[in-house]
Amino acid sequence: MRFLKHVNNQRLRLLAVALMVGTLTLDAGVLELHYLVPDTVRPNDSNFVDNPASNGEVLVRLSEEQGKPCDLIFIGASNVEYWNTEGQAIWDKYYAPRHAFNFGVAGDRTENVLWRFDHMNLGQLKPKAAVIFIGLNNFTDTPHEIALGVKAVMKKTQSIFPGIKILLVSLTPSQRETATVEQANTLIKAYADDKTVFYIDIYSKMVPEGDNWKGLKPDHLHMTEEGYALWAEQMEPTLQQIVPLPAETDTNAPGH
Repeated sequence: MRFLKHVNNQRLRLLAVALMVGTLTLDAGVLELHYLVPDTVRPNDSNFVDNPASNGEVLVRLSEEQGKPCDLIFIGASNVEYWNTEGQAIWDKYYAPRHAFNFGVAGDRTENVLWRFDHMNLGQLKPKAAVIFIGLNNFTDTPHEIALGVKAVMKKTQSIFPGIKILLVSLTPSQRETATVEQANTLIKAYADDKTVFYIDIYSKMVPEGDNWKGLKPDHLHMTEEGYALWAEQMEPTLQQIVPLPAETDTNAPGH
């Protein structure tokens, strides 16, 4: 490593070492240093501390799920949690028959979901598929950092539930950082292989409407019932192949 004495920049020195010891990988067209870990992939309990109500509710739901079948799990933040309110009618019709469990907590960032994975026991659940919609609250992070956080959540889900199929839901439009969302979605989409991981694009379906987007509340962030119907409609063809609805369930398109 004598040539390193000629490398003055610390970041370049680390890069050179990484190349030599084989810790540098090419992932989705970007260089990723394994030892330069962004906050988005570091488990963090900040939202567990700041939002005890939503975290308490998911713990109650988890307790109530003990001993029940679970073929489907939804993982994410407020737009996942609020399937229990704004999206309840669609949930009851399309996901309750699939024995779905809602693991959403308002305010979560990717790192908060990772912390909950480590501290909330999901081992008794045996879902066949996981719907992951997370990263919208990471708006202060870069698109690459957000995508890495989503990937970490995906990988952790796969490690907890071996053989599970993943439905990665695109981030939705937001007045916070539209450009960041678009770039993050491009990176997230690259994780799909259409065999075990599937990308569900709802971003492109949420077209601009006035000063807002189709399916969003006036806060330009959370979904209306129309938004949940749009999400369900985009996801149903893929989900039906993995966890089919029971034969007696009405199979009209969600929202119709």
